[in-house]
Amino acid sequence: YERKKINELHDGDGSAEIVGTVVQVFDPRFFNVCPECSKKVTEAMGSFSCNTHGNVKPVLSYVMNVVIDDGSGNIRSVLWKNQTAHLLEKNEEQMLIYKNNIAAFEEVKTDLLGEQLKLLGQVKKNDLFSRLEFNVQIVSRAKPEEELARLEKV
Repeated sequence: YERKKINELHDGDGSAEIVGTVVQVFDPRFFNVCPECSKKVTEAMGSFSCNTHGNVKPVLSYVMNVVIDDGSGNIRSVLWKNQTAHLLEKNEEQMLIYKNNIAAFEEVKTDLLGEQLKLLGQVKKNDLFSRLEFNVQIVSRAKPEEELARLEKV
């Protein structure tokens, strides 16, 4: 992964690393996916169907978006189920609480604001909103000692 400033990101950057501050947190969105391929399923008359695997018993998945700012710019960052669970240190049962009571997520949002994160992933253009978004593959809290050591090398 190549460390970049947000204002240096381009559509298609496949292995970028950014470090920045969480300036906005959006409520997670919950949806059903196929247990085989993890693609979104459609519901009709109480049954769920996957385009590839036909009728399936779906599993719950979710996505959360945060806006990260590094001083050079900001970018909406998409954290899928595993990255969200890792960042929030929550298991699926704990996340289900937020599905049924989104107001309970307000405290989590407040706690995340101002956190320094290191994100590794890829940049894609969201054509609907005509903006770049960061699709997160690995998320961790930034470690000040690592960032200081990095700056001292420069």
